[in-house]
Amino acid sequence: MDQTTTKQTHDFSQSICMHLGRPCPALSRMLTALAGALDKARPVTSAEFELCGESLLDGCARHCPARFIATHDRIRVFCDVTEATDTEALDLFADTLFQPDSRAFAAAKLHQPPCAMGEALPKPLPQQTTAQTVHPAL
Repeated sequence: MDQTTTKQTHDFSQSICMHLGRPCPALSRMLTALAGALDKARPVTSAEFELCGESLLDGCARHCPARFIATHDRIRVFCDVTEATDTEALDLFADTLFQPDSRAFAAAKLHQPPCAMGEALPKPLPQQTTAQTVHPAL
């Protein structure tokens, strides 16, 4: 799935990579791929469907390990974190960056904060108008 298609289905946010000093292109590709996969899986999965795992990001000399958690409600990728890093703490840290109304969470509370992170949120599905809705015969 290409980036144009996923930009129609998801809104993307990404932090600056502390190693590159700019958004990480490998992180962008991973978010795009996960958004495309979840969009394709939507018709055959439940609302509770979750895909999570770890990967190595290619595209820069560091080949950072990345942890991802992808659901139909939200996709997040955390770069250069250890297996021991608490996912709940990572989510609280990401909420501070990506959610304007979240409570503050200091990076110092993480054993190793991510060098970069990204989020993809699904765009609202277009609502059917009354004229498009088919009413069953009574």
